[in-house]
Amino acid sequence: MTTAPGECPAELRIILIIFSIFKGLGCLIVAWALLGAAPATAQLQPADDLARIAAEARARRVPVLVAFMQKSCPYCTVARRDYLIPLQSDPQWQGRVLIREIEVDRGMRMRDFSGTATTHRAFARSLGVRRVPTLIVFDADGKPAAPPISGLLTADFYGLYIEQAVEAGLVKMRSQRR
Repeated sequence: MTTAPGECPAELRIILIIFSIFKGLGCLIVAWALLGAAPATAQLQPADDLARIAAEARARRVPVLVAFMQKSCPYCTVARRDYLIPLQSDPQWQGRVLIREIEVDRGMRMRDFSGTATTHRAFARSLGVRRVPTLIVFDADGKPAAPPISGLLTADFYGLYIEQAVEAGLVKMRSQRR
């Protein structure tokens, strides 16, 4: 097969086209893997000992935000990834709230605010948590400092609702005597 001067043979053009397609797909796969892996590295800390967390909250005079979640819940994933993890890692909020996660469908052992042994599932039930995600801001005595945020509310205002609940907790914690 002969080609004109400066022209690639048809077979070579096909190979170059296939190579460019796979090269583009390879970049997409790498980008997808990087984006997919990023949220998995950041997590909320599990609530293992709320009595210890409450003591820390009392010493720092900050509230405790407990996020009642379920791993299989897509709304929980959004709340965790888009709101709570950024809040937890934001320097502006790190000194203003302690955040812990309770998995309502798991029997993970923990201690409640009074130091009593329980499980994530039993603790959620004791508070009447029926929907996920539910966020409750507590004072250092384990009393709710703001109304619970139940469900993933309007995305435009969800972050504001969380901030208002944390602010209510801060006001309550800072108005209490040491």
